Amino acid sequence: MPTPLGPSPQPQRAGYRKSGFAYTPLGLDPAEVRLLTLEPSEDDTAPIVCRVDIFEFDPDLYGHFDALSYAWGTKDDEQFITVNENTQFKIRKNLWLALHRIRHKTEPKKFWIDAICIDQGNPVEKSEQVGKIGDIYKYCGRCFIWLGDFPKPADVTATTPSSPASALELLNLFAALSQPTTHLSDLPCFTPLTKGKRADIKDSYKPHFESFAALLDLEWWKRTWTIQELALPSEITLLFADQELPYLTLQNAVDGLTRHSTAKCCKTHRLALRGLGFDTIVTIEERISSMVTTRQQKLEAKTPITFTQLRRKFCGSQVSWKRDSFYGFLGIVTNKNFLRPDYTLSLRQALTEAVFACVKGESDGVELLMGERLFRPQDGYRRLHVPSWVADASFCTFPPKWALMERRRLAVYASFVDEGGEERARKVFVKYLKMTKNGILLTKSRRVGVIGRVGEVLVDQGRWLDVPRVLSSWMELAGVKREGWGEDPGTNDERTDAFWRTMINDSTEIDGDRLSYGRPTTASEGEEQSDYSRLRSLWDLVNPAPKSPGPKSPAPATEGTTPQPQTEVGVDPFNIQPIIDEWVPTWVPGWISDFASDFIRAMALASNQDAVHDLVVSHDSKMIYHLLACLWERRLFVTGNDDKIGLAPRDAQKGDEVHVIPGCPAPFILRRLDGPNVNTNWQLGDWESDALPQYMVVGNGFYHGFMGGDGGLGKGVAEEKIALH
Repeated sequence: MPTPLGPSPQPQRAGYRKSGFAYTPLGLDPAEVRLLTLEPSEDDTAPIVCRVDIFEFDPDLYGHFDALSYAWGTKDDEQFITVNENTQFKIRKNLWLALHRIRHKTEPKKFWIDAICIDQGNPVEKSEQVGKIGDIYKYCGRCFIWLGDFPKPADVTATTPSSPASALELLNLFAALSQPTTHLSDLPCFTPLTKGKRADIKDSYKPHFESFAALLDLEWWKRTWTIQELALPSEITLLFADQELPYLTLQNAVDGLTRHSTAKCCKTHRLALRGLGFDTIVTIEERISSMVTTRQQKLEAKTPITFTQLRRKFCGSQVSWKRDSFYGFLGIVTNKNFLRPDYTLSLRQALTEAVFACVKGESDGVELLMGERLFRPQDGYRRLHVPSWVADASFCTFPPKWALMERRRLAVYASFVDEGGEERARKVFVKYLKMTKNGILLTKSRRVGVIGRVGEVLVDQGRWLDVPRVLSSWMELAGVKREGWGEDPGTNDERTDAFWRTMINDSTEIDGDRLSYGRPTTASEGEEQSDYSRLRSLWDLVNPAPKSPGPKSPAPATEGTTPQPQTEVGVDPFNIQPIIDEWVPTWVPGWISDFASDFIRAMALASNQDAVHDLVVSHDSKMIYHLLACLWERRLFVTGNDDKIGLAPRDAQKGDEVHVIPGCPAPFILRRLDGPNVNTNWQLGDWESDALPQYMVVGNGFYHGFMGGDGGLGKGVAEEKIALH
């Protein structure tokens, strides 16, 4: 074991002082690091005593120290430890618990721990050390991962206090899915899936799921920095409460759930789960699966890892400093030469430079400009002042389930790029791309439409009973008649064909080992319904077409025509029509009849929400969740120039423009800064951009006929250079 160069605190070279502890500056050539020696104790309640020394960070040190990964937590209930014999050092409660958990009973152990081994008050040192963190975790002997302690029984709202052992037992059940012959229906924790019903958790396993939810809710899973701390070490030990979680069990559970949840064998069962059963698998997919697959990708070293990949995978992860949305991945990415951590830059400059460097330098960097603009702070005290061309996923923490939604939408957009054409599209995109000194993005685009009318926002979460009304209003806006929606797509007019394709983003999820999309099917294949007929059937369920008059005699045939029989169009799965017929007289005016019918239908549905929801989801859960990814928080729009339809972000307005930027898989919705929707005394950027049309980015959308980023889209429309603020 290398000998220390000396103790860290040297009063004559004192730097940042915290709780009586003085840091000695670290040398840069040769590079130095601090290590903490944790003194042993057989008494678990004994105070923490340690020593901090400086070492040269070279191959002689590799493997001779361990690292600790943990979530910092809040400043509440801070604790003191003793450093270098008699100096008090204040640390947060979660680190204090971790030190007690990893302390050996008889032997002193050396650790690298960021909160103690980096002078957190020195931005220059912090910048240098953050650049080394990847190597520190890569070359440590073992990384101890402290997931955290379980909440005390008084803090748990579940009927049974959370049990760490029960959580581990359920994880072992999920790990059985790593065997290809074991399916979700074979697990004893779920009820069987039957036609017209949803699957649930068996009562005897509800405490297990509640305990597992407590495990998944620990802060460690939510932090950005912990991702590389799992991915890089050769050996890891995961600890939580009084349990040890074998990594192989976690990996098998993730692999099994991922394979069976996306493959045809179990996809329907997984999507039909309700409540905690469904949320548990979604949380694993959103929060944990990406961490495990990133570790496997890093260890195998077969495919490059980019900042763009990681930002998209982990846009639901949290950081205390927004710039760490990129700096926290420096140890994992394959090519990091174009980005160096710098805590002396302003936040705006750090983020814009990082995003632009990735867009220009990474093969998938265009994705950092695509996606939602919904989650950036809006109040004056927290506003980041990042340009609108920087998408939220580049630096924001998305709410639960939104990260999955973002990834699915981008996967849909990417499916429109010809196979093998990604590199060609990227070259087209970056050819004219430039960022001015003021952070304005210059690019070329084609304006292919101007929004003339916009529909309501479709909000599913918490307001799903309102969905049929919104969809009906969209049909009216698009000029599509519900009763004219044919059973065979070949019988539809061009408008109806564009409408149904827009509803599902002209895509369908492909069953397989990973998430992927292709073009929808319009004709049945063997026993499989076509995507068109599945969508139409689901539409009938949630938004049935009006019924024909029924017993009335058909109108007399005019000369040259054949009388057509009267048929019922649509279905009434909830048997509401008899109630409407009984309570609404036939003689009332049409508008009163329509209002009364809609009111009765809404009341009948609202009175039995759970049954209605279960019926709809069990009817075709795969199509339901694909529609959710396509339509959630979207507006239907109709262009004013050529009456085309598409889907735009929630904040889109009349007058916004639809632009194709060559090389981008999906069109952008842009707002002219001197247009009717902007009422502000904004200033232009600089001489490079002042003469160009000035825009802000509203977001990406689906525009029928203009997907894929091909340079030929919008042929006949001249390219122009624009400035994106």
